[in-house]
Amino acid sequence: MSNLQSSKKLGFTAKLYVWSVVFETLLFFILVGQEVSLIGGNLSRILQFFVVTLLILKAFFTPLSEIRIFNPFSQYFKWYFIYFVFILVAFLYGYSSGAYIGKVESFTSNVLRPGFEYFISLYYFFYFAVLPIFILRSEEGINYFFKIFFFMFFISLFLGTIDYLLVFLTGYEFIPRHLSDMRHVGIRFHGLAGEPRDAFVHLFFGLSLLYLKEIWDGKKFNRLWIPIIFFAAILTQSTSGILGLGMAAALIIAFQVPRMRIRNVFILSASFLIIISAVSLLVLNSTRIQIYLDAAPLAMYALENGLELPGVIMAQITNIYPLWIRWVDITNLNILPLLIGTGLGTTSILNGYILSEGGVLNPHANIIRVFFESGFIGTLLFIFAFISPVMRLEKFAQVQNISIFMLLMLGVSFGHRSSAVFTFLGLVILILSFLGANQKKGLKQDN
Repeated sequence: MSNLQSSKKLGFTAKLYVWSVVFETLLFFILVGQEVSLIGGNLSRILQFFVVTLLILKAFFTPLSEIRIFNPFSQYFKWYFIYFVFILVAFLYGYSSGAYIGKVESFTSNVLRPGFEYFISLYYFFYFAVLPIFILRSEEGINYFFKIFFFMFFISLFLGTIDYLLVFLTGYEFIPRHLSDMRHVGIRFHGLAGEPRDAFVHLFFGLSLLYLKEIWDGKKFNRLWIPIIFFAAILTQSTSGILGLGMAAALIIAFQVPRMRIRNVFILSASFLIIISAVSLLVLNSTRIQIYLDAAPLAMYALENGLELPGVIMAQITNIYPLWIRWVDITNLNILPLLIGTGLGTTSILNGYILSEGGVLNPHANIIRVFFESGFIGTLLFIFAFISPVMRLEKFAQVQNISIFMLLMLGVSFGHRSSAVFTFLGLVILILSFLGANQKKGLKQDN
């Protein structure tokens, strides 16, 4: 894993893979809704199908001795597979405790969909975190990824800015959230990333990759992009994004501050103060967020007394109801679900009791899903799966601050689920393992 392949022309499958990964976070390109395709009909999924098919066909015509075998117990991947084994244990507990029994008994919703959630959990990790290490294992592969990603990222940022200004100044809505429904989102930044909450994650994904590219090629990116990206993120008015930033800050304080020098702690503290000030201004000036804050106490009272919930809360009930159930577990001293959860897919089944619309009813906030389905212990394992290999590689490659960006990506993806955190992990492992190996090779030659 430590050495890149010798310089050669990048193959068609590798290029197709890059485009499939880039389009995964550009949800404007959803061509068919999930109610039709079941797994989401965005352009990325179509490209992923071709990539996987080509890889399988290639494996059939490759001698067994030349096929590189993925080791799930390597130092970079073992924590995720420990997490996966743990959520299988959570499944056994959830099944025995009735968490997989839905309001409407259905093989699809009670058996097939939860099983599919376990498959998706493995697939996301393998496709977005593991495959880059095998497919982009060359300088050409890494450079091509950065070239295509930033080409689409800056197009999205530019078009998103034009769209926002048009809506703000004239009321004309230029870019819909998805091609499949052509619905608009009002005066909120979203670019080509889909919903504003998707755009929030995509913006910080771009910022994190700007820093990773700087480590890779040694060329500093223009620091003006930092306030531009933050300002665009604020214009999304994404509540889940704000919560994600808060969780990122908490993760950075917990994992990074104890490792930092005093000078860097002061710099980080100043940065936090600026961000908190900007977020506070957003909250105070956003009618949308103020409505949520005003309705929160009413929601608690309504849930406690079995009354009808405010309309604005019902719009977010998939995020609220699982937390309410865990609060009830605490008051009833039912501690085990808090520790180990009830298994993947149980949030959707639970939300089916309060919403009659059917389909997949997962929370938008990924932290609620992870905590409800895998408990406190599973959430910690999930965090370690991303931060442990990055901290190890920081020492190996002798680079700084990349773990801050990993924690940033983890936090914003806790605010809203995204494959971006998996892709960032895979690229960090690929690039830092190569840089670290090169440094060791240079030291040996000097000696």
